[in-house]
Amino acid sequence: MLSPSAPLSLGDMVLDRYRAVEHIANGGHSVVYLGRDERLARPVCIKVFMRYPGDPGISQTSYEHFVQEAFALSRLTHPNTLRIYDFGHLAGDPAHDEDRIPFHISEYMNGGTLSQLIRERGAQPAAEVVRIAIAVADALAEAHSVGIIHRDLKPQNILFNALGATRLPKLADFGIAKWLEDAGDADADEEGRTAERDGFARAGDTQVVSGQKMAMYSPSWAAPEQLAGQTVGPSADVYSLALMAIYMLTGRAVFTDDDVYEGYRKRKSAASIVEMALEPLGLPRAAVELLIGATRFEPTTRPQKVDRFGLALAEAFDPDRGGALETAKLEKLAPLEALPSMAAGEPAPVRAAARGTRRVSVAPGTVDVAGRSARFAPVTEGHADVAGLGGRARLRFTFLPVTTGRRQVHVKGMSCFVAKHGGRPATAVQVDDDAMLDLVGPGNAAVGRVRITIGTPAAGHTVFRFGEEQVAIGTEECPDVILADFGQGAEAAFIYTPGVLPEPQGRRRRHG
Repeated sequence: MLSPSAPLSLGDMVLDRYRAVEHIANGGHSVVYLGRDERLARPVCIKVFMRYPGDPGISQTSYEHFVQEAFALSRLTHPNTLRIYDFGHLAGDPAHDEDRIPFHISEYMNGGTLSQLIRERGAQPAAEVVRIAIAVADALAEAHSVGIIHRDLKPQNILFNALGATRLPKLADFGIAKWLEDAGDADADEEGRTAERDGFARAGDTQVVSGQKMAMYSPSWAAPEQLAGQTVGPSADVYSLALMAIYMLTGRAVFTDDDVYEGYRKRKSAASIVEMALEPLGLPRAAVELLIGATRFEPTTRPQKVDRFGLALAEAFDPDRGGALETAKLEKLAPLEALPSMAAGEPAPVRAAARGTRRVSVAPGTVDVAGRSARFAPVTEGHADVAGLGGRARLRFTFLPVTTGRRQVHVKGMSCFVAKHGGRPATAVQVDDDAMLDLVGPGNAAVGRVRITIGTPAAGHTVFRFGEEQVAIGTEECPDVILADFGQGAEAAFIYTPGVLPEPQGRRRRHG
């Protein structure tokens, strides 16, 4: 077997392609090298598993989670998730796990970690915090969509790729990620052995030879249910992401106790601790309440969708909105019974009525909602073209066939590049949930932003939050509809496929 202290020597080649150039760091059960892809002449990261003397159960569990990380990364394609290029074993008898030394090759990140950024530069401005948080939230949302909970969110696991003056954040280290049981989790394997099904590996639930569970988390960043050894879900990642957002805003970790019991006890008072940490900053109240809500002790009382949490954080800090987002209403839509009607062009009050929901019908021209103008853009010949920001941004929207149970929309930039907020600009992106898109011009110049809202089905309508109001659009006349909002003082459009429009005499006609 290779020596645990030096699984690779500098200059060694693996897979006849990747050469070890420099030793970077030692992890808990791994050694990390800067490598070079000799075929493509690019830098890579070589991460090699290492066994240490001690409990063989712990060693085996660590082995399984190292292998699992490679397979988890291979299933994820979000631009803010670390990309994996290759996987293999250094040496040993393939028939005996104990002689096999796995490694994986991933992209090399040259911009350090989030913990290094805060240590070197201190607290970050709100705009940068939001940019990083949304990027991580979107990466997590993809993982959650395939049943993977990260479970180890911390500043050391957010890496940066330096692109000029911009740092592109990437979520890394899925070594202790957890597959949800309804995604075919491997916990049923009594010995906690790695299960390879459907072409990927899933580690058992940190069981060791003694029968005790192995604590695999970072005490300063873990949700209380993790500290208590309970089942975790997506809201555990939301909790940790909220702690990281506070860390970026203040330059300090909320919880610093190495003692698990003490950390668990303090998490019961998280609301007052978070309040005190943020009080000197003078942040918008909506932002403070959102972060307090995301660090609630009970998992079911936190935001359940991590990408919605990221968008809510952006809205809470958005100067155009004045931080007026009411966090408590994020996931609670008003009922639609006996909705008051609102004809096209009827002025809407600045603040919504008690229920805050109005029905809007398709009409030519613009519709006045919450003191703003919005227009209806029908999908014809398979797409709808919408101009925004005074014509500086032209986008083409195409509704895609529903294959996942959620509306999917293809957004193509006709005069600019588009990117999910904090991500890498491209000619087009695909959206299947609410998303903030950055619009980028030549030379990486910022053109603006557009918020895409998919809407929520309710009582034969699709409901959207528009400023201080909720707007309901009937599915009969708009079977498919989304909202593209370029921001306060700019254009907004409901993109829709035409349905049936009722006539006063009871006759029905197609419209569009």
